[in-house]
Amino acid sequence: MAQDVDPVKTARMFEFFVQKVWPMQRRFVGSRLKRRCTQCGASEKMLTLDAQGVCSECVRQNAQGLPPKRAHDQALEAELAQIIASAQGAGGGHYDALIMFSGGKDSTYLVQRLKNDHPRLRILACTVDNGFMSPVAKSNLDEVLPRLNIDHVFIRPRREFYVKLFRYTLMHLNAEGSYGTVDFSDGEFMLDSARNLAAEKQIPLIICGYSRYQVENGLGFRHFESPRERERQPRTETAGLKLADMFDEDERKLWWQGQTNPEVDVPRLLFPLYAWDLEEEEIKRKVVEWGLIKDRNQSPIVTNHRLIPLLGVVDVHKFGYSSFENEFCRMIREGKADRIQWQHTFEFLEYTSRTGLFVKPLVLDLLKELDLTTEDVGVRFD
Repeated sequence: MAQDVDPVKTARMFEFFVQKVWPMQRRFVGSRLKRRCTQCGASEKMLTLDAQGVCSECVRQNAQGLPPKRAHDQALEAELAQIIASAQGAGGGHYDALIMFSGGKDSTYLVQRLKNDHPRLRILACTVDNGFMSPVAKSNLDEVLPRLNIDHVFIRPRREFYVKLFRYTLMHLNAEGSYGTVDFSDGEFMLDSARNLAAEKQIPLIICGYSRYQVENGLGFRHFESPRERERQPRTETAGLKLADMFDEDERKLWWQGQTNPEVDVPRLLFPLYAWDLEEEEIKRKVVEWGLIKDRNQSPIVTNHRLIPLLGVVDVHKFGYSSFENEFCRMIREGKADRIQWQHTFEFLEYTSRTGLFVKPLVLDLLKELDLTTEDVGVRFD
């Protein structure tokens, strides 16, 4: 495995540049950037802008008179709370809930809040290591898990499995870009690994820290719980790509096959952040207040897996913008995230994807790990 580049140093340099340098530099290179919505920061390559520089989604929202911040759905929160409360002590083994734990701010918030709200819930935290985990996320795990005082397990498939998955999906992007192909497939396997473990250990609930956007636009349903019929389906593809084209028979068995399990062994899959619908800053504030994660170790730029810079660069070259922008622009429109912060982040990503500033050595290093070249993924630095 290549070790030529420090991914954490690169990520922190990227963050520093976005916060301290880019607000000035963009004045001089703005003519090289795509126009962006004046309300949510969406690129004109992602959404059409009108003469006033407002994107089609903001125009639609403005016309409907939607509130800038969505009110909390108390009935939905109560429904979720009742399900979790009734699961306390209900597991057939040692645990009632398997919580997907990445070491980032969202999963950390999720665990601590569940401990606060449901103290009798027997929790097993689970981390699926895809072989490209951020060193900051790993450090967070080492520091946070003792503070949370919960049982924890790692699932570590062979590195070859993930190289196959990421290499194939990166070369077969669908219309949703890297977010909807590579990242989605990674998330699907994470959830399938959790389903298999929960069924094996007779854990009735799987709890995951996906946001409302990730549930609605990624998984395609509008509730905090995955539909039961979905949990019973056979797994033959991910992100529209056939598993048989990527993996051998033994590797395909690592994915979840819900139809082969007795109904009683099929866990319920819950996404509490869908019901809680929190602002990004509130989550950041609480994990610091609880003494769990330092502020500088919260950013998804440094805690997300190491492939994220590569995915962003590939998207910019293929689509003109990062496919991860959709999620953050929606959060901005709903009053859940700061426009300036994320617009500057994606503007600088657009700029550096062309120039290679900071990211070129890391991108080349990651491509080498996947046995790919810049030509394979359509990247050409200026």
